[in-house]
Amino acid sequence: MERRKEVRLENIAKEVGVSIVTVSNALKGKKGVSEELRNRIKETAVSMGYQMPEVGEEKTVETTYCVNVVVAERYVKEFPSFYMDIYKLAAQEISRKGNLAVLEVVNEEKEKMPYGFSGFLNEDIDGIIIIGEMSRDYVAAIRKAYAVPIVCVDYYDVIPDMDYIVSDSYGGMERMTELLLRSGCRKLKFVGTPEATGSIMDRYLGFCKALEKWGIEQKAEDVICDRIPDGYDFRLKVDIPEELPDGFVCNCDKSAIILIRKLLERGVKIPDEVSIVSFDHYYSDVIPGIELTTYENDRKALAQISVNTLLKRIDNRKESSGVRIVEGKIVCGNTVKQL
Repeated sequence: MERRKEVRLENIAKEVGVSIVTVSNALKGKKGVSEELRNRIKETAVSMGYQMPEVGEEKTVETTYCVNVVVAERYVKEFPSFYMDIYKLAAQEISRKGNLAVLEVVNEEKEKMPYGFSGFLNEDIDGIIIIGEMSRDYVAAIRKAYAVPIVCVDYYDVIPDMDYIVSDSYGGMERMTELLLRSGCRKLKFVGTPEATGSIMDRYLGFCKALEKWGIEQKAEDVICDRIPDGYDFRLKVDIPEELPDGFVCNCDKSAIILIRKLLERGVKIPDEVSIVSFDHYYSDVIPGIELTTYENDRKALAQISVNTLLKRIDNRKESSGVRIVEGKIVCGNTVKQL
């Protein structure tokens, strides 16, 4: 029997003059395409070498899914943006597998839903990836509006039937704090607002765990907030104390850079007078002569695992597997004084 010729959806779409999503919907028999257009697409596909299958016979045309990637505006207002980088890597992976990625940036008003959930611009959705923490009410509204698999990146909850792919915030920050302790630092301060996001809270708890293991009491004054607690203000602000500790443990590289600039303005020598560790390995090389000692998140792995998890759930409709932690690694710079 002659093997059917594989036809790429983008070639059919170009020939007809429509989007790839429209071609996919037409060939899969999904609604949203007029009968006239559906017939024209099918006729074009056949003329290009694709044979329409008989009833009950499996289609050999490649299946194209449309994935909405959702991210809160506050995470991408400033560049470089860690979450925008995650989106670009995820979009590349989605495209590489022959599918479509549609970015949905949600501003504060939409997320707080004063007039109810407004939905997405693209309604033909096969799966959703949410990057970064969003309000539980907004996530619940998404689940109610779209009965499709959802994967969250760098955020987790206990909501059922969802997958969560997260960086190792707790364990990574515990390791970074212990690195300072092993270098001789005993008086440490945590830079970050634990109440702002779940990932910052996890990093703060990792900081506390390391102190506990070393028999050091953690005090409330050892936390220096870097943003407002509600998590909506993307601007960071770090106020350094008059009496400096031995070391600072920063929840992210952006806060660390702000801290370092203020310390340098005061004339503080890093790491001779104070040591600094951070998290993300992102936005960490903007000050000449300063290379942050930080914890590198594997952004590529976060994106690839999230996309693969979502596509498998779309294909097989399997149950979610809960939380998956993606480990990173310590990147040694020159901001920690060595014994």
